[in-house]
Amino acid sequence: MKRILTILGTTIVSLIITMLTAQEFSLYNFGNKITFTTFTYLLFIFCFITSVLLSLLYIINKKLKKEKIGIKKISILVLFFISMLLTLGFIVMLNLDWITYYSNYNSSPFYSFIIVRTLEFLLPAIILIIIGIVLLLKNKKK
Repeated sequence: MKRILTILGTTIVSLIITMLTAQEFSLYNFGNKITFTTFTYLLFIFCFITSVLLSLLYIINKKLKKEKIGIKKISILVLFFISMLLTLGFIVMLNLDWITYYSNYNSSPFYSFIIVRTLEFLLPAIILIIIGIVLLLKNKKK
């Protein structure tokens, strides 16, 4: 029950921070119709903030109980955090490419930008997630 309340509280705080961040950086103004790009921004900001808060709560909880965290668990958290940053970077850079694509009237198709950004950001993020899952499964077996 305590774990559910912690996750629910973290989700609500993350949602509030996401909406305040979106309002502050003019990503989304309340009352306007939401576009797919704006929804994607909001979703990834929310996931990023939630993962950071849950990781911090995990570390704080272990420190308060005076338990050792272990290098493997910290490395798993760092791997997931970096993959979240790479995914957020993919979304931001692809949207910037979209803006410059239409302003420059490029002759290359837009999917070439998508392929380049996927190789730059999403492929390393997927590799890090797979490594993190493998480490997590090996850590649970012990």
